[in-house]
Amino acid sequence: MKTLLIGFLLLTVIAQGQTKRINFKAPMFYPEGVVYDEAGKHFFVGSVKTATIGTVSESGDFKTFFADTTLKSSFGMKIDPRSQKLWVCTGDPNYSDYVDSATYKKQIRLIALDLKTGKRTHDIDLSNLYPGKHFANDLVIDDDGTVYITDSYSPVVYRVTAAGKPELFAQDPRFGSVDIGLNGIALTKEYVLVVNNGTGQLFVINKQNPSQIRPVKQPAFFPGADGLLWDKTGHLVLVQNKGSHKIYQLRSTDNWQSCQLVAATSSEDRFLQPSTATLKGSTVYVVNSKLNELSDPTAKPSEEFSLQEVVFRPVK
Repeated sequence: MKTLLIGFLLLTVIAQGQTKRINFKAPMFYPEGVVYDEAGKHFFVGSVKTATIGTVSESGDFKTFFADTTLKSSFGMKIDPRSQKLWVCTGDPNYSDYVDSATYKKQIRLIALDLKTGKRTHDIDLSNLYPGKHFANDLVIDDDGTVYITDSYSPVVYRVTAAGKPELFAQDPRFGSVDIGLNGIALTKEYVLVVNNGTGQLFVINKQNPSQIRPVKQPAFFPGADGLLWDKTGHLVLVQNKGSHKIYQLRSTDNWQSCQLVAATSSEDRFLQPSTATLKGSTVYVVNSKLNELSDPTAKPSEEFSLQEVVFRPVK
């Protein structure tokens, strides 16, 4: 397999103007996770700084939906339409205003909120399933209500059954990294797909036999890979940050033994440290997290953030 970085690929895309943004004012919020609620006609966003969950209307109005400072930070989130719950990854991995030596890089909690009332219905501790540092980064929900969660500080994937039982699902040293390991996660009928943020490598895990783990043969690596999402065309959307700030569309014709690069966003779209993606109808939106500002002492803290429409241009 070629070991070229995606930045060195000779990609030809059709350049157009910058895509639509939904701007919302939330000083020092720094969102990382996002999901669109079709019933509520708004987006949910979480905060790396405070763990607060907010809603953003299609016109950019921001409102607090849920707040609990003991959660420290919130990251990936998904809606389970069957139970009408919002599931959220929370913990204390880096930039929280409420960082605590007792929880820093240790706390890893999965919570669920009732979509109508905002009340917490589940609060599941995953910290005792695997020794070491922890960072619940992203999650995905299977058709039967099972939740799968990536840990970016330990080389593991967790599973919470539909009955609410937390389990260690899969582990592999290739999931690890000196910084952020596993990040985005997606599902097929047979597999759990995950991507390593540090190496940019996609892996598939057999649902029925999670010891069967293999890397996907890729046209390139995607270092800085963040969120994964299936779009309405059946392609896998991969969000990349850490200097690239692009979103890619991937496909596979051999059940994810390998994949091909179909399309990418234009550099003119100027995404701002995009992290995770969501679907609004058939349109993909990503959250511009601006998380790079939090590691830059010279950066002025942001008061406004945005959700940006993704438009793919074919790669030639």
